[in-house]
Amino acid sequence: MLGLETNKRLISRPAKLAFGGLLFAIVAVAVYMKLTAVEIEGGPQWLGPENWPVTVDETVKDILPRLPLYRKLQFRFMKKKDTNSEHFALGLWIRNRYGLWRGNSQLKISACGYECRPDDASGIIVDAVWEAIHK
Repeated sequence: MLGLETNKRLISRPAKLAFGGLLFAIVAVAVYMKLTAVEIEGGPQWLGPENWPVTVDETVKDILPRLPLYRKLQFRFMKKKDTNSEHFALGLWIRNRYGLWRGNSQLKISACGYECRPDDASGIIVDAVWEAIHK
């Protein structure tokens, strides 16, 4: 009997470790997704043309109170050169909310000095958010 019990322990222990490792990986991915997701608080997701900010400063003033604390902390510990990682997160939200794809030419001109691409304007706005958080 002693030999069989030893074999059962050897088989069940790796299975338990594998399950524990899988569970840990699932939790780690879920936490990472929660921490890196763009969660902007308050107000409608998209603004209409009558509510679009027309300068980068106005846009940053609208964004800052909406950013949750953990997103501000992410920016606080981020190097400015790493803000390009926000292109598909905060940058996409900026492009959609402030009408950069829907004709907000004044904001694009404020950001770039000319009517640039929405991606370029949102990148400049993300940099301005970074600078405001680092003041």
